[in-house]
Amino acid sequence: MCPYCQNDAPVVYRGMIAHCTACNAVRPPVLPTKSINLAGQPSKVGGVVARVVGWLVLFFGLAAAGIFGAIFQAIWPDGIVGYALGVPMAIVTLVMGMGLLVGGKSLSKSGSETELAVRDKAIWGLASARGGILTKDDVAAALSVSVEEGDAYLTRLAKTKPDDIAVDVDDSGNVLFRFRSYAARPRVGVRVDVARPGAHVSPADEEAALRAQAEAEAEEFRGAGSASRNARAR
Repeated sequence: MCPYCQNDAPVVYRGMIAHCTACNAVRPPVLPTKSINLAGQPSKVGGVVARVVGWLVLFFGLAAAGIFGAIFQAIWPDGIVGYALGVPMAIVTLVMGMGLLVGGKSLSKSGSETELAVRDKAIWGLASARGGILTKDDVAAALSVSVEEGDAYLTRLAKTKPDDIAVDVDDSGNVLFRFRSYAARPRVGVRVDVARPGAHVSPADEEAALRAQAEAEAEEFRGAGSASRNARAR
């Protein structure tokens, strides 16, 4: 949990410093499973190593089985000693090698799924902190990835969760991804610019404007609650 934005968002390491993916605040180091850069990497590396070892076992094991089988069969051409040695060695090699290949593939898949789950969690935390509206540039900056990757992550989320994420286009042609559970919620506590561009506003005036806005929102909330009670009474 980030102590600044109160989002359960993972971190991203920029250099040696961990930053919150939701609010970009500096965070203490966390477990690898909570980091964009490290999540899933041990499994992916282990999967690659297992597959490499599996191919080596298959290559050298089958070669050794063939060589030993041929040598002993050449010594006793009328017998089956060569087959008796070579065939079991080949079977054991196949079992071990295929086991390593399948296990390595499973490890790599698990690592990719973990990595993707952590990135998805980071995007949802970022959406919560940004009021439910994200662009591909927002995601790219937060996750320290390319803009194309940011767009790919958002597009995949929108396709897999069409009921939760809507895709809009603003007047400038920018694609906006709207997270309905956050965009429909009032952004309580978010600082807003109450002044015209370029105008100077004193701290007292700005505080008064923010207080007035908070009172208006509270009044609206009370009105909605009163209307709800009246409807129930009827």
